[in-house]
Amino acid sequence: MAPHVTTVISVARLGSRAVRYLIQPAKTASTAQHLSEWGRDPWLPSPQQQGRQKLERGANLARRGLGLLTLFGLAVLGTFLLGLAVLISGIGVAAGHTFAAWIMGLILLLGLFGAYWTARRASSLIKGQAEVPVPTTPTPQASGLEADEAGLLNLLYRYEKVLPSSARSPFRNTVIATRDALRLTADDAALSRETFDARQAAREDLPELLDAYRSVPISRESDAQFLEQLQLIEARMQHVAAQRTADRQRELQSNGKYLQSKYQEPDAEE
Repeated sequence: MAPHVTTVISVARLGSRAVRYLIQPAKTASTAQHLSEWGRDPWLPSPQQQGRQKLERGANLARRGLGLLTLFGLAVLGTFLLGLAVLISGIGVAAGHTFAAWIMGLILLLGLFGAYWTARRASSLIKGQAEVPVPTTPTPQASGLEADEAGLLNLLYRYEKVLPSSARSPFRNTVIATRDALRLTADDAALSRETFDARQAAREDLPELLDAYRSVPISRESDAQFLEQLQLIEARMQHVAAQRTADRQRELQSNGKYLQSKYQEPDAEE
């Protein structure tokens, strides 16, 4: 009896060790993830937000794909019915019936309206104008840099996923360049041209550009204009950031020369 008890205890210990080994990585990852929340850059979405964004993006793409498929089916059915109606009314027109000509005219107008509605609806589905759940960040009550950065974050989260794939990276680059320009001009005592441009870009220029772009039908021309205007804002913000960085570098060098002249021991005369 004793050997069997020893065997059971050994197996239990082995199983306990295996269980502890398997669950240890999960505990370590959870702790690291919890600690990463402290001081985490709000511009980097957390793993939970990334998971939710993937699920929301997948659900949105699935819904839009199903909507396009349904729209295509309705378009085929409508085309068939309209074609049949035009054929029947055409026979009446060929027979000399005036009423059939009026019916054909109404059918053709109905067909034009259906084509217009279908094109607008398809453009809306492709462009992603429907409401999608987006993560938002709390807007600080205080004004200034924090409020401007919170506005840029909300702008990025709200529009990045619904823009065409060709515009997402330029849009993010422009927002990041604007954020950097805001940070580098935040300490300016006077409202310089660079400070004014950075704040205007964050508060008005970017939101107004997005509203204008999404208010027009999608086309190659509108996409090209949107990208061109994004490039203009990004280039200006990069110039502001580079100029402020160079100014601070010169201040650092000047401060170093001042400290050297103040604290460096003079060479002992022989």
